[in-house]
Amino acid sequence: MNKHKTIGIIGGQGPVSTADLYMRIIKYYQDHIGAKFIRDYPPMVIYSVPTPDLVESVADENSTFSLIAEATKKLEQDGCDFIVVACNSLQYFIDRLQPLVKIPIIRIAKISTDYVIEKGYKKVGILASYTTIKKETYSKYLQEAHIEVVSPNDDDQKIVEQIILNIIGGEQTNEDKSNLLRFIEKLKSQGAEGILLACTELPLLVKQADTTTPLIDCNELYAQEAAKRSY
Repeated sequence: MNKHKTIGIIGGQGPVSTADLYMRIIKYYQDHIGAKFIRDYPPMVIYSVPTPDLVESVADENSTFSLIAEATKKLEQDGCDFIVVACNSLQYFIDRLQPLVKIPIIRIAKISTDYVIEKGYKKVGILASYTTIKKETYSKYLQEAHIEVVSPNDDDQKIVEQIILNIIGGEQTNEDKSNLLRFIEKLKSQGAEGILLACTELPLLVKQADTTTPLIDCNELYAQEAAKRSY
């Protein structure tokens, strides 16, 4: 019988980043727990939910919440011990989702903020969807920790959102990567000591090897937390 806890994953926004989170959890088990056989990995249940658009705004907030609420309750019914939401734009729903289930829903922004505090950063930049920025998914935690947050200007933000949509659609380009790296440098020039890649699509396009500016890969931090909680 598998000794590990069961991880519930709400995903689908988009599918590639959901698969990326799953594979990062697997990689953590390989690298840190010595997983070699099928039985060594944790059980996971992925509920992929095709929601209305989330990048520029939540197109239909009530409908989206209902879909995610259904997924949350189903994951608990399926025996999951905790839930991770493989989308930053959906995370602001967690306050409303948590009372629906007894198992914990893990917050990516809280985990990422703890990392920023650990690094000693006093000012960070954020690259994310408009929804994540508008709903203050990260800034409320960072500001509580007295960490200043800088984000792209309106014109740059529109480009970030198009890049996210391109990645979801499998149509990212070299220009998209160049633009992201340019925005990283602009945020650094505004005093950011590190840059939060606070959309699950963005770490698929830009890696630390692409820049000397410290990147905070929120996907990786989230996957590590999920893996650690499962054993």
